[in-house]
Amino acid sequence: MKKFLLAGLAVCGLLAFAALAGCAASESNADPPAAGEERTAVVRSVAEGVSPQAAAIASVPCDHTFAAVQTVEPSCTEQGYTLYACSQCGQSYTDDFTPAKGHTMREVVVEPTCTHQGYTTHFCTVCGYEYSDAYKEERGHKYVSEKIDSTCTQAGCTLHTCSVCGESYRDDYREALGHAYAEETFAPTCTSEGYTKQTCSRCGDEVTMDYVPALGHTYTQTAIAPTCVSYGYTEHLCSVCGDRTVMDYIEATGHTFLDVLVEATPESIGYTRHICIVCDYSYISDYVTSGDTGYIEPPEQDHAHAYAFYVQDAPEEKYFIARYVCDCGASAVGNVSVTATDQSGTAVQLSVNEYGQVDYSRLSGSYTVRITDGAGELLKEFFLTVEGEPPEGLPEDKPQELPEETERGEEGGSTGTTVLLLFILILLAAGGAAAWLLIRRKKKKNQK
Repeated sequence: MKKFLLAGLAVCGLLAFAALAGCAASESNADPPAAGEERTAVVRSVAEGVSPQAAAIASVPCDHTFAAVQTVEPSCTEQGYTLYACSQCGQSYTDDFTPAKGHTMREVVVEPTCTHQGYTTHFCTVCGYEYSDAYKEERGHKYVSEKIDSTCTQAGCTLHTCSVCGESYRDDYREALGHAYAEETFAPTCTSEGYTKQTCSRCGDEVTMDYVPALGHTYTQTAIAPTCVSYGYTEHLCSVCGDRTVMDYIEATGHTFLDVLVEATPESIGYTRHICIVCDYSYISDYVTSGDTGYIEPPEQDHAHAYAFYVQDAPEEKYFIARYVCDCGASAVGNVSVTATDQSGTAVQLSVNEYGQVDYSRLSGSYTVRITDGAGELLKEFFLTVEGEPPEGLPEDKPQELPEETERGEEGGSTGTTVLLLFILILLAAGGAAAWLLIRRKKKKNQK
């Protein structure tokens, strides 16, 4: 139908163009009007309703003087010409016709698609006139079908896709499968909530529900006392999950030393041994040589303890230390009794703690202090002056009951003390060897 309509429009255009060309040809063949012909034209003009004034002007005879006043270039479909007009009366005519140029056509070929015809379009590059012909039928779709399976949430179907243009449609719909959940319950912990989790076995979708609050920690509190070299603290340990929190730190107490002076002999070195009465740590200082007669070898590590009883006062802290000490560094408190008697003869029993410390902070004045062993034998007697007033509210001292020792000094036989003593003996041996070399060199120098 479209094809016939375009053909009819083309025929009508050609007929109109032919009519216009005939009119232009008849006018172009007319000769310029001769003198004396205007009157007849005027009479015709009056008869046709022209104004008397215009007719009077036109009735005046004119010797025409024609000149070209306009030149019209030819177009694709119309001829060109020159317009001549009389400069006196305005009479005009056309002449010097030039033929139409005709269209300058170009072609554009449009290929058919799956849904549209193909054709060739011809258009003029000068005036834009165009028309189409050489129509081709549309090709139609080339579908490729694909079956899409149903999922837990999406319906299945068959997808048809054109392999040429990509146009697609779906049909043969199938219902979604729905989730296949497996349930798992998680118990609450000290810090995490408990809950129930459902997991789809096909797609992995997860849903959590039925939350239970976390249990919180169940702490057991343990106080760790400070030592001479380590901080004390309070440990909170959860009995359920093992979470551990440490707080309330207490500074290390530091060592409480008993200073034991070992005198130098002609055959051995002298020194001061500092023994901590709390942890048995000890060290040696203040070495003293015995002369130029040399040194004996230090005793072996394994030996029979030979204890001596030592008392060391700490007046600023208002206590003194009373312990048995062996030359090897081993020490023990033993079963001792301490009595302080003032000038009026009143006796006060002072207690001895597990480290051999005797606290006399509740005393004031001058006292005679007697220290005896479990058999009542006097170990030490000395005069003690305590300045200042004792603080109020202190409990009375009572004798401390200590277990009897089968052998003095067994408390000092720990592994740590043994290792420390071995180290000290090595130091003594090294010091003795160095001193012996110095003395020998000195003797040789004197002999020279």
